[in-house]
Amino acid sequence: MSLNKHDGGGKDRSHQEPNSASSTALSCSSEKELRTACYCEENIWRLAYRRLRGSSREETVEEDSRNDRVRKGGNKENEEYYVVFVSNKERCCPMFHQIASDHPMKACFWDYHVILIQATKVMKRGKQVIQAQVLDLDTHLPFPTSLEEYLQGTFGMKFASKKDERMYAPMFRVIRAEYYLETFFSDRMHMVKDGTWIAKPPTYECITTANMTKNKHGFWSNLDDYIDMSRLNHGRSDSKYGEVLTLDQLKSKFGL
Repeated sequence: MSLNKHDGGGKDRSHQEPNSASSTALSCSSEKELRTACYCEENIWRLAYRRLRGSSREETVEEDSRNDRVRKGGNKENEEYYVVFVSNKERCCPMFHQIASDHPMKACFWDYHVILIQATKVMKRGKQVIQAQVLDLDTHLPFPTSLEEYLQGTFGMKFASKKDERMYAPMFRVIRAEYYLETFFSDRMHMVKDGTWIAKPPTYECITTANMTKNKHGFWSNLDDYIDMSRLNHGRSDSKYGEVLTLDQLKSKFGL
């Protein structure tokens, strides 16, 4: 890894580096191939970069086993992308239909997960409404899936008690994708234990920014600031770290 390379937003020179996160995001043959298992924060960074910065404005629709269908075009003015961290104060969030599980209806208990929401403004019966879709590179559900179907299929855990529900219900940190591209950085050291990788890291360079700093563990990473759901913002949105929402608040934000 090379921490002196700026792979974030702004006047981004990272396209000059063929093995940067951004360059490989654009050169990848399909969006599904952006995935590296256990590095969802980087997978979604690259997916957001491809969606927002890709010159082709390529938009992958539902893939099946026969081909990888791609729809060109898109209306940038009516589209917004949001990076969404899913976790809770316990950092133990049950999610169904995850690829990491040996059965779609056997929940994965993630310390955190990251998805991308595409919100498109459309006219319906003479009224402007939001159509929200989820792009999750780690789900068995279609890619993309409507937000409503995704939430119903992913967060259907029946808790044994109100106490369990309070502890393990999902919380969502919602950040505008443009800000996430500008500010996220990680040296991946959270995936190293006793000198050994917990999961094989991506082959491209680490995502860095020009003004990154070390965290309390001495790592060059601000990942924990996104995962932390204790900073509730109380309805206020911080441009860098977004806002923390409950499931009902997330639905309301996107018109469900």
